[in-house]
Amino acid sequence: MASPTRLPPGCGLDLHKPLLYNPYQMGLQTARRLRRCSSCQRIVSPEPGHLRCPLCRTIHRDNTTFPRQFKSLHLRAGRRSGKSLAGAHAVREELAIPGQTWWVCGPTFKILHDATMPTLLRLIPPQWVKSWNQDNLELQLQNNSVAQFRSLDDPERGRGQGLHGAWLDEAAFIVERAWQVLSPSLAENAGIVISTTSPGGFDWTYKTFYKRAIVDKRPGYWAAKYKTLDNPLFIQSEVLRREVEEARLTMTPEVFAAEYEGDDVNFTGVIYGQLIDDQTLASDEAVRKFIPEWPNIDASRRILIGMDSGADHPFGAVMMVVTEHGLVVVGEYLQRLQANVTHLGAISVKFGVNRFAGVQWSANKNEAQLRLEFALRNVMVMPAENSHQIGIQRVQSWLLTKQLWFVASRASACIEQMRTYRFADNYLVDGQKREKEQVFKKDDELPDAVRYAVMAWPELPKTAAVPLSEREQKRWDAYSPNERLDVERIREYNKVQLGNDLREDEPNYPIGDMWGASDSWY
Repeated sequence: MASPTRLPPGCGLDLHKPLLYNPYQMGLQTARRLRRCSSCQRIVSPEPGHLRCPLCRTIHRDNTTFPRQFKSLHLRAGRRSGKSLAGAHAVREELAIPGQTWWVCGPTFKILHDATMPTLLRLIPPQWVKSWNQDNLELQLQNNSVAQFRSLDDPERGRGQGLHGAWLDEAAFIVERAWQVLSPSLAENAGIVISTTSPGGFDWTYKTFYKRAIVDKRPGYWAAKYKTLDNPLFIQSEVLRREVEEARLTMTPEVFAAEYEGDDVNFTGVIYGQLIDDQTLASDEAVRKFIPEWPNIDASRRILIGMDSGADHPFGAVMMVVTEHGLVVVGEYLQRLQANVTHLGAISVKFGVNRFAGVQWSANKNEAQLRLEFALRNVMVMPAENSHQIGIQRVQSWLLTKQLWFVASRASACIEQMRTYRFADNYLVDGQKREKEQVFKKDDELPDAVRYAVMAWPELPKTAAVPLSEREQKRWDAYSPNERLDVERIREYNKVQLGNDLREDEPNYPIGDMWGASDSWY
């Protein structure tokens, strides 16, 4: 007796779960089905599971004679909007065509295993299943179509061949490098990509999928963006509608707009966000308020250059001018796959550093090799504190006091990366919450370069004077400038680590015992 076919977990449990005629979900399905018949030259929508033209009845072998009207289909929507369900319905229909190979991808194994994979498997009829390989997460169907499930937390896992399609679920949280590695796998069979995601700001998915379809109107690209409340489930259910209204009251407007309205301007986890828009200098006239000689820069001005190096991402650098009104970012550099010394030469030429009397270079304090290579060429690089928490707070203090500015014409990529710079999902692959939030490591080279530059600069932004007690003032006046800077930095660190600023009478207050007995040193 033949052993029963092993089924994947949850197989077939949602066979009758509809899309409820959400216009955006249905729009995805309609656009995905469109093909051009090479025989009659008409754009048609074939019957599901077949490659036959419904007009001339020609049976096609593959996508080469029956090409897709759209090679990229993108759904961008808020939380619980049904975007993943739409993607799963699309892949199920594609797998009904004999001999198809599809990848189903998530940004992490947890998201893939807990959300993306079960959403599709629950739509697969058990009688379709030929075999299920739990170890390789591979589903083979009776018609010789195959679905392979892949986590793309390691971008290099995106290498494959001969794919007819790929579904990227929560695509905004997949690093762009993974898509760059995966996309050539679609070329052989003229395959398509379906991407569904919550908004991640003006990130790579916005530029690669959404903007090309909606803004640029590039042929072959289809996209739609919609709100959570556009999901018919929320229209029908008072409970679900109340959930959205409760979220509106408990979330910041920025977070609510990202989570429930599909807003690309602000998104969950944003670090700087619209602070950058407020600090952008859009015209030469605006720049001259800080640098009167602009577009020239006087050779006597102090210049800061912050750098973020790395082998697995581009080398980033920014150039800042120190002015009496704060720091102005006037240049950027972003290149990959070059030696450190090559970057040094290119940065020096692009920023014209040789003509300035005072240039301070800075980089992550852990980049010992970079500092050594630069030192051999007589460029001393200041080691900057690399703590994200402390560095981000420092940058925010410069922004909030309106003493850090960006020249739009010279630092457009830096402005874009600063605007979309965000914290990552605060959960590990095994579901455990991280002790500290981490930055989402994608398109972060220039924000990191800014962070290193301000951390190495031995000054803090000017702030309004805070009244001190007589005892505090006596101590403060006794400090040297360097000691005052150290105290401010320690207070900043304590504030980040302990979650609040410290009072003078608290034991960790950084004046007094850190120098010895509180009353003995002055």
